[in-house]
Amino acid sequence: MIHRILIPVALALAGALSAQAEPAAKADAKAPPAFMTRPAPYPLTKCVVSGEDLDKDAVTFTAGGTTFRTCCEKCQAKVEKDPASFAPKVEAAMQAAQLAHYPLKTCVISGEELGSMGKPVQLMLEGTLVQLCCKQCVKKAQAQAPQLAQKVVAAAHDAQRASYPLDTCVVSGEKLDKDAVDVMFGTTLVRLCCEKCLAKIEKDPAAAIAKVEAALAKKPAAGGGAGEKPKDAGGSKPKEAGGK
Repeated sequence: MIHRILIPVALALAGALSAQAEPAAKADAKAPPAFMTRPAPYPLTKCVVSGEDLDKDAVTFTAGGTTFRTCCEKCQAKVEKDPASFAPKVEAAMQAAQLAHYPLKTCVISGEELGSMGKPVQLMLEGTLVQLCCKQCVKKAQAQAPQLAQKVVAAAHDAQRASYPLDTCVVSGEKLDKDAVDVMFGTTLVRLCCEKCLAKIEKDPAAAIAKVEAALAKKPAAGGGAGEKPKDAGGSKPKEAGGK
């Protein structure tokens, strides 16, 4: 008798647990693909001090919280002595580079539409461009710098993942499959076939990023191109034969 009672109870419990697991499984299925993050490549091709081209002998260092590259150690010493004088050049170049990929249309603090309160305020938080609706949001944004930077990067990943222009790895040329590795260099997505390819470009991803951007530039805009309907499609009725 006890067994007859326990079996239906066990089945009911199993059914309840299964029902609870199904929504979680569906939620996992809808979760966006995971991605790795790496710093954006240095945005300048010339030394911030001398104006000379940066070559393989360029010096990379951090001063005053900003990463710099200079043509030589003499210029490095000048930057280290007064980094605040040179940091705006680097920051402005980083903002310009990331603005083209900025994925959000609203302020990350107020939720207001960007541009609705004048020109958006641009901040660099954790090396990431964050746009705000007004100056009143600046302090709140600075207090949440890591979270807001991650929010922008995640949104950039989702937007670029949906329209990624290549189906092959930019390093190996291999087809990108379900095991492909998504890497966000700053706010730019590069998809690779494996982590070994990431190791090859990690220190200098500029060439890989250039390949992605070149492919993106060649990609036709959505809704445009040959598939566009003629202007008179479905327009005025043709004149009847012999009509006036």
